[in-house]
Amino acid sequence: MCKFICTFAAQMKRIILYSCLFLSIPVSALPHYELAYRLSGAGGVMIPDGKVDQWVNRPVLGGEFAVEFLPTGRWHCLQQWNNASIGVGAGYLNLGNDKILGSAVTAYGYINMPFYNGRHFRIGARPTVGLAAVTKTYANTYKGEHLYQDHKDANWSIGSVLNAYLALELYMDFPIKDGWEITLNGGWHHISNGSIMHPNAGYNMLGGELGLRYHPHEKDYTSPDPDVPRKLYDGVDKPWAVEISATGGVKQNYYRDNYPKMQFFGAATLKAAAYWVPVSIFRIGAGVDAFYDGYYRCVNDEFADANPGAPQTFFGKTYLKNSDIKNCFRVGLSIQPEFIIGNLTAGIHVGFYVFDPVKNLEPYKDAKSADEAGTPLNRGIFYSYDFSKASNYQDGWCYMQFVLKYHVLDHLFVQIGLKTHGVRAEFIDAGLGVAF
Repeated sequence: MCKFICTFAAQMKRIILYSCLFLSIPVSALPHYELAYRLSGAGGVMIPDGKVDQWVNRPVLGGEFAVEFLPTGRWHCLQQWNNASIGVGAGYLNLGNDKILGSAVTAYGYINMPFYNGRHFRIGARPTVGLAAVTKTYANTYKGEHLYQDHKDANWSIGSVLNAYLALELYMDFPIKDGWEITLNGGWHHISNGSIMHPNAGYNMLGGELGLRYHPHEKDYTSPDPDVPRKLYDGVDKPWAVEISATGGVKQNYYRDNYPKMQFFGAATLKAAAYWVPVSIFRIGAGVDAFYDGYYRCVNDEFADANPGAPQTFFGKTYLKNSDIKNCFRVGLSIQPEFIIGNLTAGIHVGFYVFDPVKNLEPYKDAKSADEAGTPLNRGIFYSYDFSKASNYQDGWCYMQFVLKYHVLDHLFVQIGLKTHGVRAEFIDAGLGVAF
């Protein structure tokens, strides 16, 4: 118990020191915005996944400091979300094992979306997106003779220093006096790099925070009327939109492949979709998605001699006998619900493949056995597979994309997306799109 208290106190010292640097900036330095400040301590646990749980020997501990921009009527999109506020923050987390997991420093943006704004308390949701830099990765924890081989004391969960940071929390604020509030929040937190660098099992955490929130001008602040006239999406006077986007990125092969040199492969997405906008904060769409994943130019190591110069894979997932470019392409149809916050849209697209050359090559053992027996797998569009093990053994017929878009012009937007099968990331890509 004493060790826990000392560790928590040490983490809070760091947070308080960093926060004092921010608080030393006078509010008058930002005269055009109504600001509130939040300082909190954090605690939580790692969600077991068969890898990270073997190293965790104490709770995740840390804290954060954030600045929140309160609604003033300037951004109508915040009023449409029941007077939501947006914030930027920075945090520090000790991940529960100094030797293997180390610590993470986070920087992020978030939005407070109130469910209830009362006199004595507020409650709402807080989605968060940002970056996390970690101190321990596979490369700097592996102590063996050869890099990228199994070792019991290596961090198999994270392969890169810089990672994406995502969180979805519920929060509650309790006013005390003169602009001071007690703030409490908790939920799910995630750190990973989207398969840009392997290994990439990532960290999933359940955690909570307890702290103080201070609004210097609380007595003089009047919240704007949330019932402003609602505009259709992006100010357009029609309840529908058509969008086409092209994005690209890179991903790394399995961390034991191509020893001793890791390789990067290109990835890309071409999307076309039509959206119906029933209300100003939500739209629903349907579209066609075409994907390219250069990793499928690899061949299994047992066929290396028949494919001179082709990249090899030792990962027993897909039974790849030939370095055929057609294996890199997949096409699917998807449903695309998205939430709208001004010029920003955020959604989860769920789809199924109508063209998938590798579906009959996964999982590796079944495809190899069928090939040796002379009866190759012959799956239709929908087939039985274990969705909970997707991407470990096979991708299956279902895919998801987490997508963020921001309209820089009426007909031009930037987009970033994360494609997954189940909870396993395939790649992250970013690019541009046009809207009609």
